[in-house]
Amino acid sequence: MAESERQPVVEELVAALLDGPDTETFLSVAAGVAARRLALSAPDGCTIAVERSRRPLLTVRTPGLPAVRAEHGPGSPGGTVLGGGPDVVLTDLAADQHWPALAGAADNGIRSIAAVALPLEGDRGVLSCYSARINAFGPGEIAGVRAVAAETAKVLRLALQIDAQANRAANLQAALESRTVVDLAAGIIMGQNGCSQQAAIDILRSVSNSRNIKIRNVAAGVVAAVSDRVNTHFDE
Repeated sequence: MAESERQPVVEELVAALLDGPDTETFLSVAAGVAARRLALSAPDGCTIAVERSRRPLLTVRTPGLPAVRAEHGPGSPGGTVLGGGPDVVLTDLAADQHWPALAGAADNGIRSIAAVALPLEGDRGVLSCYSARINAFGPGEIAGVRAVAAETAKVLRLALQIDAQANRAANLQAALESRTVVDLAAGIIMGQNGCSQQAAIDILRSVSNSRNIKIRNVAAGVVAAVSDRVNTHFDE
């Protein structure tokens, strides 16, 4: 047995998280670990999808897994679970008429699907497993999928907390940079027009509204224009 097979799922994923990849890369590793532990080799495989507040749905899939149209959209097993519905198990996709969003998936070689919730805190996630075999996910297999999902979620919760903190830090940095460039532009306008800071901000906001351009972009243009003139002066 390979060393990774003897290692608990949690330990394997913690090691992957400590390697420092971004969240999407970590999820790709997690999907691969799930597929390997569940003996789902290509063309079978797994996807993981995670909803994060005010951010796009993050989805990964194991290599070689056939594409499934709208696999996490409305009317799909993954979308049902992400929407707070129960786990979904399809034993023969070619004979099942209840999932119009999966039309054509059987033609791509997918016959069985098991979509189970990832028990996260605040966010929602789903582990979806696909097989080319009919009735691939019986009671024993589903128990295994849920066990892997539970173990995966333990580390995924930490990964998402790190991701959220990094996103907040990036947003704060962007806000600070935006504020800095607006303050610089306001200072330039104040010097050029002999007006107050509020009047300078109002000028920037007026241009922003009239041209439908974000105020920080208007401000950046003012700063860049002055910078170009200064550079040209010193180049002479």
